[in-house]
Amino acid sequence: MPCLRFPWIAAVLLALWFAGLAGTARAAGPGIDTNGLQDLLRGTPGSVFLLDVRTPREFADGRLPGSVLIPMNQVPGRLAEIPTDKKVVVVCATGARSAAVTNYLQQRGYPDAVNYVGGVVDWSRKGLQLER
Repeated sequence: MPCLRFPWIAAVLLALWFAGLAGTARAAGPGIDTNGLQDLLRGTPGSVFLLDVRTPREFADGRLPGSVLIPMNQVPGRLAEIPTDKKVVVVCATGARSAAVTNYLQQRGYPDAVNYVGGVVDWSRKGLQLER
């Protein structure tokens, strides 16, 4: 089976499925930029769940303060860990993977899930603190 010999094939197929390239997904919306995310985080404490969907290695290299790691390929099996009573901000490096996961979450009962379009790259570029 090619996916077992070449695990990256499974990752690409999963990413395509998340992105809804088969034509069944709806758009995740415009998302939130770095300034909007900062404003949101300054709001009511505990009202935002930062979901980081990058790899464990990327997460270890630097993450937004308070973010929780659930790698993109594990999201379907770990939905119970994602609160439905908070605004879920989905984070990746640049906003591509997080857009796909945001779309997936919106289709599964998370209407307030939002994509962080700048990602960790933009957060860092603006000189904002990352946890390590």
